[in-house]
Amino acid sequence: MTYTEFEARWKPAGGAERANYGLFLQDLCDLIGVARPDPTTDNPAQDAYVLERAVEFNDQGRRSIGRVDLYKRGCFVLETKQGTETSDQQKAIERAELELNLMLQLIGLQYINF
Repeated sequence: MTYTEFEARWKPAGGAERANYGLFLQDLCDLIGVARPDPTTDNPAQDAYVLERAVEFNDQGRRSIGRVDLYKRGCFVLETKQGTETSDQQKAIERAELELNLMLQLIGLQYINF
């Protein structure tokens, strides 16, 4: 896939983040010439490079399960977010960034905002 093809495919994409992020990330992998993520298994210990990696949060004794959009063990955690145009969308992004920071702390990584 060329950058022109990638841009033509994704520039008009609307506000359907949950529906589009997997396809977007696979196309991004194709664009930059890296392998696509592996299928997720029922054993998180085996899921070294997957979409929708389950993570457990422990917030002062309250446990919950969250998901990382794209995870590669020992390399990165990637969360996709649709563009923001309203203050409500911006607040949602800020909440998502806080969640991402918590996830990264759990696995010992640092947050980098592009």
